[in-house]
Amino acid sequence: MRRTVTFTSDFGYRDSYVAEVKGVIEACAPQAHVIDLTHGIDQGDLLACSFVLMSSYSYFQEGTVHLAVVDPGVGTERGILVVETEGYTFVGPDNGILYEAAKAAGIRRIVTVDSGRLRTEAKTVFTTPVARRVMDSDLSSTFHGRDLFAPLVGYIVAGAPLEAVGSEVASMEVIEVARPDIRGDQIIGMVVYIDRFGNLISNVENGLVGPNDEVFIKTGGRLEGVGKIKSAYADVSSGRCLPIRGSRGYVEIAVNGGSAKDHLGSRTGDEILVLRG
Repeated sequence: MRRTVTFTSDFGYRDSYVAEVKGVIEACAPQAHVIDLTHGIDQGDLLACSFVLMSSYSYFQEGTVHLAVVDPGVGTERGILVVETEGYTFVGPDNGILYEAAKAAGIRRIVTVDSGRLRTEAKTVFTTPVARRVMDSDLSSTFHGRDLFAPLVGYIVAGAPLEAVGSEVASMEVIEVARPDIRGDQIIGMVVYIDRFGNLISNVENGLVGPNDEVFIKTGGRLEGVGKIKSAYADVSSGRCLPIRGSRGYVEIAVNGGSAKDHLGSRTGDEILVLRG
């Protein structure tokens, strides 16, 4: 039976790295249906990966395996994790990128995987020539996405027992997406992610902001007002800034027909201020 796998990385779209990972997954488990979540995460940006995964995982059917490989520690002793939750399985390095999504989904157990045991056990599960060749080849110290995480996902999709390749642990590395600070009639948040359109996505949940609240952004020490919450980009004239309730569930600052990042010179970490009306 077909099983959905999502794949998130900072590999970009220029090289063959993404395709190689997907090729190995499907060679190991032909029933895997791999969907790219994104490969446009900035190099090594663990927080951005955590936010994207947290914001996106629940839009896939239960049983989906979510693979995330943003792995500055590749080749070191950092762990290899499988996190099983109430409806999903998360796979990736133990560097914090899985934490927010797994916590939101309801963690059931955390398994740390031994790469040697995986490669040994996988040979008894995989049957295709490509999968067997990968298991018999030397393990690359720079491309665990292809040589470890892809076979691990294939192993999971094939229904093989995790107990044979890993051990249950009590905790995992944590990266938390900061929550806004609410002080009376002020909400102090921050930009946590910038999408390809240049929209500044904050950590202020949509439900915290009312129609009469004023939104400001502090960039380079300069506080600039962007107005009250709008319901559509076209509510302001072309080239103008506006705050809007974003599709990910958080307040965003955008520019109608342009990039708020470029218009304001903003970056992740910039302060977002909401004054309640």
